[in-house]
Amino acid sequence: MPSLIKVQTCDLAGKALLWAIELVDGPMPAVAGQLQLPLGGQTIDDAAGEHLIQKHGIWIDRGYSWPWLACVSGHPLDRQPGDTRAEAAARAVVHHARGETISVPKELCQ
Repeated sequence: MPSLIKVQTCDLAGKALLWAIELVDGPMPAVAGQLQLPLGGQTIDDAAGEHLIQKHGIWIDRGYSWPWLACVSGHPLDRQPGDTRAEAAARAVVHHARGETISVPKELCQ
């Protein structure tokens, strides 16, 4: 069993963010004609981000301190930051489902 570490939802990135999204929302839909592999990429791409925004009805807008802010609940204190729309949307989904912190496998946080 892999060792888990607690990570703030707003700090999730790369493989750890992909793992958390798949834990909460299941595998991301594959692009037509593309083989679907778990954790296939290193980051959440724009297509996956748009899928999450549409599926969860995410509020998303430009931020001041961060390029993007996203929220599933509509409460201003639940907004999650991201360098991209997709990253902010993914963090918002994980935050809404799991809260401020989540336990992820240590090897995904390197």
